[in-house]
This record gives sequence, C-alpha cells and structure tokens, in this order.
Amino acid sequence: MMQLQPGPVPRYHQLTEILRKRIESGEFKPGDQFPTEEQLCREYGVSRGTVGRAIKILVDEGWLRRKQGRGTFVTRPSLSPVFFRLANFTEDMRQRGLEPSTRLLSLEVIPANEEIAARLQIPVGEKVIKIARLRLASGRPMAYETRHLAYDLCPQLMDEDLEHQSIHSLLIDKYNIPLIRACHTVEARVLSEEEAKLLEVEPGSAGFFIDRVTYTTHDRPGTWYQALYRGDEYRFTAEFQPRLVP
Repeated sequence: MMQLQPGPVPRYHQLTEILRKRIESGEFKPGDQFPTEEQLCREYGVSRGTVGRAIKILVDEGWLRRKQGRGTFVTRPSLSPVFFRLANFTEDMRQRGLEPSTRLLSLEVIPANEEIAARLQIPVGEKVIKIARLRLASGRPMAYETRHLAYDLCPQLMDEDLEHQSIHSLLIDKYNIPLIRACHTVEARVLSEEEAKLLEVEPGSAGFFIDRVTYTTHDRPGTWYQALYRGDEYRFTAEFQPRLVP
C-alpha cells in the first residue's frame, strides 16, 4: 500500500493522488462505497481535515459522489483514458485565416504559495516563474493564460521573448527539458466581469477553463498551465473507448 511521504508536498495532495490511483486501478469500481473518512484517517495516519480535503477534490473531479445519509460512492465509469485535442494556437488561428499574436501581460518571479507548491510539488516559498499572456487572433482576444514553473527548472526563460516564441517549444527544443505527459482538465465557466473584460466579451458569457499540469522526467511536474478560452470561439473533442470486459 502506498504511504504518505515526508517532504514539501502537502499531505492532502499526496493522499488525493494515492486515492485517485486506487480508483483508477480498479480497486474501487463504479457504484462501490468508498471508505469512510474515519477509516482513511486510521489507514493513513492523517487528520480528519486532511482526508476531508482530499475527498472534496475527488468529488469535484467527478471520481466520487456523496449521498446524504449513505456515504461516499465511486462514480467514474470504467473507461479508457479520455484524450482532449486542443490544436496549437498559432496553427489553429492560421487555419481559420486569422493572424495569431501574443501579448505578454506579466513575467515575474514569485514565492510559491500553498496551491502552487502542491501543483508543482515544490516547497512553499520556493521561487517560481509566473507568466501571464493574452492570445489574440487578428487583434481579437481569444484566450487568457497563466503558467507557473519552478525557477530552477529553466531560469533562462526570464530572458526570452515570450511574445513571439512558444514556451512549450523553448523548454523542449532550446533547453532540452522533456515534457513527457500532461494531466488536462476542461470545464465550462461563466466569465466574471474581470475575465470578460480581458477577453472583450459581455460579463456572464460562457468560457472554457483549462487546467493542465505537464510532467517532465521522474514524473516531476514541469509546468502548471491555466487558461480561459472564449466559449464562442472554441469547442473540444474527446475520444474514448470502453474497456472490454473479458
């Protein structure tokens, strides 16, 4: 059984990963009742607050569902992984006959707060590069994105022209940092007044929120990417195949 490890990664984050892997492995199947918080506290030697936080994340992600008076149950159907296809922004815009461009809004080094530290698996307070950019098509805002990465992963990025170069390509091709896999979430969102202003749409308009962690060697998180895309300009396609039951 996987156990929590001492170190900079918050215990609730470690527990979330462990429980998610137990569901993915088939140990808990759709419809199964999940262990109670008390059982998980005893099993992993953690506080009720730590367990509650991990369970909430899994509920929010759709792996679990709480049923009042009955407990918590596994809900994710047993399907093969779902792959979201999001075209390269520059290529996508050119295929539409539009001229892609990028506006760098901010580039700074900040101390990692608890959330950033958990997503990048680094100590709280460690130096992090934060990049905020607006992606445009023929001068029209299409997406607002932010990236975080540990400063020691690629400090040279601070000296690059990030309005005219792909961050992904810089990391892979120029600095030889392999980006091996990504965990990618897409959800619909009603844009706030501030978000709508950035994308030049009406407040309350629909948008897509993207959350992605890309991993490098030794399963180390390389970048944490978040973006808001205009809902009237994008659609996402998912492909999956049900697993065959012998």
